[in-house]
Amino acid sequence: MNRMIKDKKWLAGMMICIVVLVYLFIGFARYSGKIGSIVKELQGQPASGESRYHIVLIEQERYHPYWEMVEKGAAEAAEKYGIDIEFTGPVRNNMEEQLNLLEKAIAARVDAIIVQGLNEERFTPVIDKAVRRGIPVVTIDTDAPDSKRLAYVGTDNLAAGERLGRLVVETTGGTGKIGVIIGSDQAANQLQRLDGLKRIVAEHEGLEIVDVRSSNISHMEAIQQAANMLRKHPEINIMVGTSATDALGVLQAAKNRNDLTIIGFDNQKETLEAIRKGEIEATVAQQPFLMGDTAVRLLYEHFEGKPLKKKYFTEVKVLDARNVEEGESL
Repeated sequence: MNRMIKDKKWLAGMMICIVVLVYLFIGFARYSGKIGSIVKELQGQPASGESRYHIVLIEQERYHPYWEMVEKGAAEAAEKYGIDIEFTGPVRNNMEEQLNLLEKAIAARVDAIIVQGLNEERFTPVIDKAVRRGIPVVTIDTDAPDSKRLAYVGTDNLAAGERLGRLVVETTGGTGKIGVIIGSDQAANQLQRLDGLKRIVAEHEGLEIVDVRSSNISHMEAIQQAANMLRKHPEINIMVGTSATDALGVLQAAKNRNDLTIIGFDNQKETLEAIRKGEIEATVAQQPFLMGDTAVRLLYEHFEGKPLKKKYFTEVKVLDARNVEEGESL
């Protein structure tokens, strides 16, 4: 009898141990699942297990109005297509930092990269490195045509420069001394715009480009370079800017020059306001929102296995006093 009682107690004890072990196992499994979900979220992957692509857009300059519009277009497209997108870039225009960020994106093994091809010699090898490692690259705003990039999205910068030239001709009647402020003397897109402008000017004997200086995509530098240029060449009566802040810098540097015609580039709010006031004659506006949107859409189509063209040009639009309001929606 005592033996039976002992056996029953032993069996009951075993059952209790089994129940406790099962309870602990279930708790451990739930805890492990939560940890796994957190890790996936930190890696940019949804906790549900659904695979989402992670892409990086490297901007020329964070918080610059132009790149904020690129970012807005890219963010809306990423949300539409279920893609995780990360925005990065130097706080102030710095090619070396852009290249470092490109290397970091490659090392992080992201699913795709959107980046400028600012300098063919410097950017092409790094873009090709990304592609060799299975990371597709879309160039935006500035192309690297000799690289293995998937596609280019942005302005045809040579054609945009020619449009600037024709605008100078239309505005001045084909005569005048021209000063040019370009965003960078190292960036391919700026040099292409300058080349396009020079092509048109060369067709008109009454026009002459007197001086060209770089603002390094800086408003303060644009002011200083424009002031120095006008001081050295008072005969200049037409000033042309090839990046977003250049014409505004010229405007501030030439407050006492009522005889100066200023032609700008891009559609910053301050530029549009200056056109309304008659302080800036006109501007050639790009479509940065569309660039960002298109770049992300093309990567989505690539992930879906669809073939892509090599170049997707976004149009430019001339804005002056007659249609300046249209610039707010680009």
